[in-house]
Amino acid sequence: MALGLTEIARKGSATLLAIVLVGATVHAYTRWAPAGYIAAPALVAYIALEWPRLRGNARFLVAACVALGLYAGYSTGAWRKVGDGLAAACFYPAFLAALGFLRDAAASSPLVERAGRYLVAQPPGRRYVALTFGGHIFGILLNIGGLALLASMLKQTNTLAAAGGDQGRLELREKRMTLAVVRGFHSMAMWCPLSITMALLFSLTPGAHWSEYAPYGLGLTVVFLSLGWLFDYVQFPRAQTAPANEDPGGWRAALAMLGQVTAITLMAFALEWITGIRFTIHVLIVVPMFALCWLALQNAPLGATGALGRAAVTLFERSKLGFPAYANEVTLFATAGFLGAMVPLVLPEEALAAVITNLHLTPSALSIVIVLVIAGLSVVGINAMVTVTMLVGALAHAPATGLSPLKLVFVIVGAWSLSNGMSPLNSSMVLLSSVMGRPAETITIRWNGVFALTTLALFCLVVYFLPL
Repeated sequence: MALGLTEIARKGSATLLAIVLVGATVHAYTRWAPAGYIAAPALVAYIALEWPRLRGNARFLVAACVALGLYAGYSTGAWRKVGDGLAAACFYPAFLAALGFLRDAAASSPLVERAGRYLVAQPPGRRYVALTFGGHIFGILLNIGGLALLASMLKQTNTLAAAGGDQGRLELREKRMTLAVVRGFHSMAMWCPLSITMALLFSLTPGAHWSEYAPYGLGLTVVFLSLGWLFDYVQFPRAQTAPANEDPGGWRAALAMLGQVTAITLMAFALEWITGIRFTIHVLIVVPMFALCWLALQNAPLGATGALGRAAVTLFERSKLGFPAYANEVTLFATAGFLGAMVPLVLPEEALAAVITNLHLTPSALSIVIVLVIAGLSVVGINAMVTVTMLVGALAHAPATGLSPLKLVFVIVGAWSLSNGMSPLNSSMVLLSSVMGRPAETITIRWNGVFALTTLALFCLVVYFLPL
């Protein structure tokens, strides 16, 4: 009986998230208010249905949203704006659900497994760069699932026998490979338009555009990854023996994965150029269609019609299982979006401008304060998405800051990405800790702490002097 009720609940929550995805997509493209008002109650019902599966921090954020929404409605009488804020917050869970289709398509692709094993099997001199690249690309295509996939491969291949029976060498290899994957994974949010970071920031800062930001984001990514390689080169000696590479042609699979990311980006960018609609909104359509085509290619022997039919059924079946599993992430994204929408409603622009003026901070000094606030709160367990949403929601409505939209995005992106690698309470670090069998504090503080603090300090210098 209990299993039957659980199955019904899972089907119900999957349907509700699908309604959120469709409603938010229509609302994002057409600005037709009823579409948002259909998505909003579906989102509320999804969170209510998945309540038993929510972690403590997700439940706390839901309670905070309810309290703030009621306060905003009663104190201002603007209940319509509260509803609009909830409808707008549906975009972020919809973005997550759309990316889930890509993850589902990648999960059954032999290309992904072949690319992962090829990257892990690289000789010591190239392994760090290869795994950084792998963490980056797998993170884009599979999100946090890509991190888990590569980490599990590391755990399988890094055995005592592979280390020549040397326990010290085994642990050193584990440390190097883990840090390479972590840095590659976290750096993808610095530029990739398929990340929730980009979707959130460009929806909150209408004056900034991804095409303008991209050169700065790519530059930040290259510098960050280069520093990671430099730290690895200086800290760790190179072994002289290389593992056997059983798939010398595996580089083609890794290159093909890079090509897929590029194709998705170019398609969404082309649609933005043609329609004038924001890049991130097109991701809601481009990614599911790309995932459908990818699965169809995996079933090519069935013929065009059969392959498309099988691909559609596969995505449908996997979504029924996957959508309920996104409960905590959906709740986090939705509550962060709603809190950000409520801040301007309960905190007037004039009040915020007065507070900032009284601080007597120059735009450069304010940039550093933003970086330190995001990083500091992340370390003590307050998810950067919540902090970022509320900060940007407030700062974007306060012209007294003196920060251009482009610089605000650059500062937020860097702070968010860099803080991920230093917080043991970050969800990606908790997952990695579980897969690797190491405490999250060991990975983030003991192994990555010096690098994280160094890059954060250097980033503070950059944002202070960067003339954006």
